[in-house]
Amino acid sequence: MLDSYTALPDLSLRHLKAALVVSRTKNLTRAASQLNRSQTALTKGIKKLEAGLGVRLFERTSCGMQPTAYCELLASSVERAERELMIAGQAYTRYKPGARNHKRIAMFSMEVSCKRLSALIALHEHRDVNLAALRLGIGPPAVYKAVRESEALLEMSLFERGPTGMTGSAYCDVLVRQLKLVFKELRQLTEDIASLRDGGATGTVSIGTLPYSRSILTPRAINRLLEVYPALNITTTEGPYVMQEAALRCGELDFIVGALREGGDAGDFSTEKLLTDRLSIIARKGHPLVSRRKLQLSNLLAYHWVLPAAKTPARGLFDQVLEAQGLDKPERFIESSSLSMVRGLLTESDRLALLSEHQIYYERKFGQLCVLPIELPGTYRSIGITIRARTELSIAAKAFLECLREVALELQGV
Repeated sequence: MLDSYTALPDLSLRHLKAALVVSRTKNLTRAASQLNRSQTALTKGIKKLEAGLGVRLFERTSCGMQPTAYCELLASSVERAERELMIAGQAYTRYKPGARNHKRIAMFSMEVSCKRLSALIALHEHRDVNLAALRLGIGPPAVYKAVRESEALLEMSLFERGPTGMTGSAYCDVLVRQLKLVFKELRQLTEDIASLRDGGATGTVSIGTLPYSRSILTPRAINRLLEVYPALNITTTEGPYVMQEAALRCGELDFIVGALREGGDAGDFSTEKLLTDRLSIIARKGHPLVSRRKLQLSNLLAYHWVLPAAKTPARGLFDQVLEAQGLDKPERFIESSSLSMVRGLLTESDRLALLSEHQIYYERKFGQLCVLPIELPGTYRSIGITIRARTELSIAAKAFLECLREVALELQGV
């Protein structure tokens, strides 16, 4: 997963905010007045940003400060970062009734250093000042100082010391989630500017993968992407959906690829369907049932099974099939969503498993596993991507998504 807060270039939130206001006003004098800063300070800040990003943000003309294409990218990213901070500010007023206007608090108006915000995130993650300091490459006193200053700004405690270390308050959980999204925008800004400057796509794509997508859909899309953009960094994350959802929510993942959940378009997320998949009953090559022509699901329940975990979409569909046919669930089964584990269990026993044909694409190709000739009505699933609703994918992530769509279209006909 992405770790945006420890791998940022030397960007200043104050300078980014200044560049945004100048891009809106196209005039240094008006921007300086709005920000209550001197024109000299604004000019120095913008020059420092341009030096750090390696691009020109404005064309200085007789008509004022004209934003370049790079500046337009910057303005969009900074506006999204502002929005995430405003969400944190609105939550602050709910957790602290009677608090002063959050728009006037430096924490929510891009007037605080990235280093201070990074310290909050690191302590929240590690629950230990020394570990947080080690992660950031600074001394423990600097972490303490950042936390004290942040708590003073907000006039509330963010951490409590307990038996398991420094635990963040309920509001701290919300704040850190929003700060991670801010850092995600800053990281994406630097990557997209580099992509535009150098041509192509650069940076990192972080992909959460659910069981269906791990065998062929995601690997084939990654290979196709890297044929075009070999310098891209790709990270994949495996794990329960709830864990990946939490990572997606705070910007540590770009998207999740796999079976779509009901209600995925509600609230913080949106979805895109890529293809339709169906479940099958899988057995090893040479299984006693492979040669049987007329099979009924009721004939199979005496076997040992390997089933998806409870409350997963695949398991829910299987339970519905059993209920529709008036059948009880298998008496003896193992729960596993690991394809390598399922493959090992099947190839050395007469167990049966519930998987999609695409999940065992290579096992079928090389003759390890096969699909039993039995229909499971109503077990079609929508496979696609889940992304944050309030997001703009990076240039690199968009390129991967195009590859994913191409591969999905090919697989739908398989």
